[in-house]
Formats: sequence, C-alpha cells, structure tokens
Amino acid sequence: MHRQRVNRLAVYARRWIYHILIRRKRQEYICVDLEEEEPSNPYLFQMREIIEQVLEKRNISYEKFAPVIIDGKDSEAALMAAELLAEDLNRLTIITDHPAYFERYADNMYEERGLLVEIFPKDLPKLADFSSDELRGNVILDFEKPKEASFQIKFGKKLYIPVFKRPWEPAGNLDIAVPIGYNTVIVKGNEATEKLHCSDKLERAFYGNEMIE
Repeated sequence: MHRQRVNRLAVYARRWIYHILIRRKRQEYICVDLEEEEPSNPYLFQMREIIEQVLEKRNISYEKFAPVIIDGKDSEAALMAAELLAEDLNRLTIITDHPAYFERYADNMYEERGLLVEIFPKDLPKLADFSSDELRGNVILDFEKPKEASFQIKFGKKLYIPVFKRPWEPAGNLDIAVPIGYNTVIVKGNEATEKLHCSDKLERAFYGNEMIE
C-alpha cells in the first residue's frame, strides 16, 4: 500500500513538472523575434484544440486518431505536441533521428496512460512506408522545417499537416488557417495566440537549453 502511494505521488510529480516545462515552452513558441528568419509556429501550444477541430471537420473521432509525428531538428516542438495530444490516444508513432530524446516520454506515457508510443528511425524507406500504408496511422504531423525536408510526402488518404513548412495564418477574428496537404482548414483559435515580442533573449536561451525529460 505504501509503495502504491509513493508511485502515485511520483506520477503526480512528473505531471506537474511536465506542466511547468510545457508552459515555459509555450511562452517561447509564441514569442516572435523580428531578427529570426527560421519558420516558427505561434499556434503550437494550441495543438490539441486545433487538431480536435480538424478531426471533427474530417469526421474522424479522437479515439480513431492515430498520429504519425515526423520529428525535425527541433525535437522540443515535436515532444511538446506529443504531450499535448497524448491524452485519449490509442496509438502514437514518432519517426525521429533522435530516438533517445523521446524514450523517457514513451516510458511515462505507457506507465501513466497505457499508451504505447512507437519510435522509429527516420530514414527514407520508413517514411515512405508510413506515408503510403493506410493502416500505419491516419494523420501525419510533419515537424521538419523547409531546409530539412527528407522526401516528398505522398498523402494518400492520410491527413498531412506541415507544422513549419507552410505557415499557419490568422484568418479573421481569432480564426486560424491550418494547412492540410495542398489545402487549408479554418479553425477557431483563442486570444492567447497573440504574438509577443521577446525582449529578454537571455531568458529564451535559458528555456532553449532546458531539456524536457
């Protein structure tokens, strides 16, 4: 009984740490540095709400949502999105050049939620396999940036959502135009999507060096 209580406390502690670190990462990703030329996505921290709306428009229930995350060089962005999407998932696949980076996350998800996170190396045959096989996930979330594109995506019947390769843009009021393949889908955002200018680069550097484990 005592051991079970300790285990529960450990799980709650990990969830609290995740919450704090992700909140800090949210601040980093809604910051806009006017000197920064790298593509960014100020709506990243709303990933859960946005994806839920996209799935609803495509008549896909969340329990049938099977995302395949293609990691880029910025693995922190992919990890944040994976954490935001994990609740209620039955399946999650991550294709990455940095498998060790996601191992702790995968262990936590299995222990806390019973979610089996599959991690595969990012190579051309594996990417081609997942993009063409309809049974291996139904939504591709691509976190690569334009200069690091691995190969030409073949959509098939999958939803292909580039997170950085095409901009997610304001579409009037708080609406957001989210790219889906060659098209866009309009979803509702919230006031927290307002872009902020970063005045403290030291703070950004501190958060940027902080690992989410």
